[in-house]
Amino acid sequence: MNQKMITIGIWIGLAGMILLSAGCAVLGVGAVGAAAGGTVYVNGEEYSAYSASMEKAWKASEDVIADMQMKVTRKSIDNMDRNRLLKGKMKDGKDFEINLEAKASDVTVVKVRVGIFGDEAASKKIQDAIAQRIKG
Repeated sequence: MNQKMITIGIWIGLAGMILLSAGCAVLGVGAVGAAAGGTVYVNGEEYSAYSASMEKAWKASEDVIADMQMKVTRKSIDNMDRNRLLKGKMKDGKDFEINLEAKASDVTVVKVRVGIFGDEAASKKIQDAIAQRIKG
């Protein structure tokens, strides 16, 4: 399967996941964000699907946390290693949460939330840094 088909499949799956978890109101937002090929911010979380293994996305997330001088207070690996979580405090004291979910051996969805209700700018900054690490 070529890279373009994989990317299209990732975004279709991401849009479907968002619809199932957030309701029909995000149909337009999710579809537009997915079609644009970027991240999608819904209900306080920045979603992005990567053409990368869980291990690669996990390592990128840990590296970004170290680079941004954030403190991890909780790490967990669940569900036969299909879901992973990093929680902690940012340098400015805000809580952060990075959830990773393996959709396939080479597709991982990363969700970032900063603060209780979400901070779009901070979440996007983390997500962009993870994307850069994954791209290498």
